[in-house]
This record gives sequence, structure tokens and C-alpha cells, in this order.
Amino acid sequence: MKKSAVVLALALGFSICNVNASNNILASEVTIVIAKPEEVSPLCKAVAIGDTEEVKRLLNNGVDVNAKSNGMMPIHYAAKFNRVDVIRVLIKAGSKLHKPCDEGYTALRHAEKTNATDAAEFLLRFRRVKD
Repeated sequence: MKKSAVVLALALGFSICNVNASNNILASEVTIVIAKPEEVSPLCKAVAIGDTEEVKRLLNNGVDVNAKSNGMMPIHYAAKFNRVDVIRVLIKAGSKLHKPCDEGYTALRHAEKTNATDAAEFLLRFRRVKD
């Protein structure tokens, strides 16, 4: 009885090894992904941190108020980070308030998405006054 159990175990072991050895699945190919870091423009950085004086300085030196950085204009960054004072500066400089970012969101929508309530309220009031 013991001999037949040992023989059966050995036979089973060899058959499992043969199944794995005859597997025709090839190893997956290695894919190299090169991540290119996106650089945020100096204006958008100043907007995001709320540095109003730096925003004014950059705009006075000819930086485009509507230039996109990572698909978003400075007004989108200001709305996203709840920077009402910066929004005022950007609007005075000619920012296109209703133009969407590359994802299709306006400044108001960015403010709503990030719960930037002060920016959203300001943008809603500004829109009502302009309309």
C-alpha cells in the first residue's frame, strides 16, 4: 500500500512538472515608459501660491495672461486654489474667464470641483454683473 502511494505521488509530481515545462506562454514584453515631467509656468506657480505681487510683476513684464500650463490657464489655477485677489488681477489683465481648460472645465467649474467657495461665489457674481 505504501509503495503504491509513493509511486502515485511520484507520477503525479512528474506529470505536473511536464505540464509546466510544456507551457507555451511567452514572458510578457518589457515596455519602457518615459515620463516627461510637466513644468508649470512661473505665472501659474505664482497664481497657485497666491503671490499677487509676483503675478502683477510677471504680467507687467509681458507674460501672456492666457498662456496655458499643463492644459490650464492662470485663471483656472486661481479658481482651483481659491485665490480671489489673483482672479481680480487676472481679469483686469484680460484673462479669458469663460474659456475652458484642455479637460473642458471653466474657471468656475474648477472652483466648484475643488470646493473653492470664495472663488466660485466671486466668479458667479462677476458673471452676473457682466451679463
